[in-house]
Amino acid sequence: MKLYFRMLLLLRRLRHLAKVSTKDTIEFKSRVWPTDLDINGHMTNTRYVSLFDLSIIQVFSQLGLVTSLSKMKWQAMINARNISFLRELSPFEPFKVTSEIICWDRSFLYMEHKIVNKQNKTSSICYSRGLFLSKKGVISFKELLKNAIDNGKGPTDGLEAFEAGSPPMPDHIKHWKETLKHQKKQIKSSDAS
Repeated sequence: MKLYFRMLLLLRRLRHLAKVSTKDTIEFKSRVWPTDLDINGHMTNTRYVSLFDLSIIQVFSQLGLVTSLSKMKWQAMINARNISFLRELSPFEPFKVTSEIICWDRSFLYMEHKIVNKQNKTSSICYSRGLFLSKKGVISFKELLKNAIDNGKGPTDGLEAFEAGSPPMPDHIKHWKETLKHQKKQIKSSDAS
């Protein structure tokens, strides 16, 4: 199924989904369609990324953040991803996409996404690092939460999440963050020469 059809289905479904907390795991179900296949006859790697993007839209919508992003003319951006493909998905196989917020810092929001097959086994796991931008620069996730709370649109645990701050950053995310810093330094050095 083409991505825009999945997007239309998601937008239609969003109207009926309840708000959630920053601690909840969000999921949606789908199926592998012929347009999702690569030349090897299983779901192409690029489709996984598209599905993770759709899940982020659902997460932000159910958290009540879309209104603030739109009203303030802020943009949500994914600035890094780490994906592992573990099991293939076959034609017409049902699957679900799950997403959850892991933690956040001053600049970035870290999320985990999974695609789980019909045997309830993880087919792919992805870590996304996102940020929010205004015309003036980076907006922290905490500031976005505050704006959503002030507008009565935030997550069910909005004030609690705002006051408590981020859950502790897991070691694997700290390691990934350091790897990304190292990559950035290498690229700057390479670009300068």
